[in-house]
Amino acid sequence: MIGLVALNGTGRLLADEIHAAWPGTTRVHTAVASACFGPPEALEYALGRDDLVVCLAPVATTVRLLIDGSHLRPGGPGLVSLDLNLRYAVPLTGRDSGADELAEELAGLLGVRAVLTSNPPPATDPPFAHLAGHASTSTRGPRGSAAVRALAEGRPVRLESDLAHPLPALPPSARPDAPADTPVLRVTDRTHPDEDVLLVHPRTLVVGVGAGGGATDSELMRLITDTLAEHGLARASVARLATVAGKADHPEVRWAAFCLGGVPVDEHPAAALAAVAVPNPSDRVGAAVGTASVAEAAALASAPGGELVATKRKSAAATVAIARAAVRGRLAVVGLGPGAHDLLVPRALAELRRASAVVGAPGAVEAVAELLRPGTRRIATDDGAGAAGAAVDAAVDLAAHGHAVALVALGDGAALNVPPGAYDVHRVPGLPLHPLAPALPAHPQGDPA
Repeated sequence: MIGLVALNGTGRLLADEIHAAWPGTTRVHTAVASACFGPPEALEYALGRDDLVVCLAPVATTVRLLIDGSHLRPGGPGLVSLDLNLRYAVPLTGRDSGADELAEELAGLLGVRAVLTSNPPPATDPPFAHLAGHASTSTRGPRGSAAVRALAEGRPVRLESDLAHPLPALPPSARPDAPADTPVLRVTDRTHPDEDVLLVHPRTLVVGVGAGGGATDSELMRLITDTLAEHGLARASVARLATVAGKADHPEVRWAAFCLGGVPVDEHPAAALAAVAVPNPSDRVGAAVGTASVAEAAALASAPGGELVATKRKSAAATVAIARAAVRGRLAVVGLGPGAHDLLVPRALAELRRASAVVGAPGAVEAVAELLRPGTRRIATDDGAGAAGAAVDAAVDLAAHGHAVALVALGDGAALNVPPGAYDVHRVPGLPLHPLAPALPAHPQGDPA
């Protein structure tokens, strides 16, 4: 049994959320400052009765409680400190206590970072730090951990993908043609709980929500957690919440956004939601708020071209539905200027580092080769007549299949004209290829001598 020690109201809400996700294996211990069961007593009580303990407080607070009265026994339960800002899960006991594994499970559930102090520093950051903001990673089983180590050491890992997504370049040793017996890295927005793999979760999901005035503490977040679990969807893949206008500041909606890592909340006018076709409209809801659907319609409105992957689910005073956004590629058209690295505009460098593939004439691709992330595909099209058109065609094809592409050319890049398509275009003009020489100062009329 895992004891969840809540020291205050915010901790209790987070403890309730974890308990909702792991109902059969957790129980909550709440400190009551005005009684004889304050924070030190609550932690001591859990340490004496549970196999593993999570203290919902910063490391410094947890350590101070241990000094104030609680104690850790040799061979006793594993203890993890989980900060309320959902940044870190820090094991405070040795690897044999199970605390490291619990911290990693909390990381998978909540999207926090597991700081494994009893082992050498994890190799997760070097291969994946650049994915922050685009995707999250989690491991499943020993082969998932083996995949992280293999990527850090440059050994082969088999790349599998449930869906296309315009992620930055993955480590170069992750390849679809890697041997079948190598560890697996899978790009997916699903949890795959029974598989022994390393998961990369792109942010593809939109959670539509509705919350009434009678919603109780953390009711909406529990419903979101249950709905994600029921459909095998990864919490880390939630990109945003969506609701009807006027509900973004509802306490339950704000708490859910916080628990999901501070995701943005989209608001849609009731009239706009009323125009969205949904499978489960409600006349009662329509009469109350002006649209027959809030959760399903809002999820679809914030995922243009997408589809519902979880239809409406209700609790006493909350509703949830989940949509997967349609995949759109990313095509950055980048002018490289004369070609010298110090003459690149800053945004051009950012786009080159953001891309998983760089396309252009041989000279342009070669000019930026040293600036690219390891694993970035370099595609040099034929030089000569029609070279610009060949580069555009190759870049558009990749972007249309959901990749993040940088189409590069020396000079300002103005000659690169791309057609519209299933991708978002970002233009980054460069300096002219041959900047004009500065004019010589004019002499006064007559002989300068």
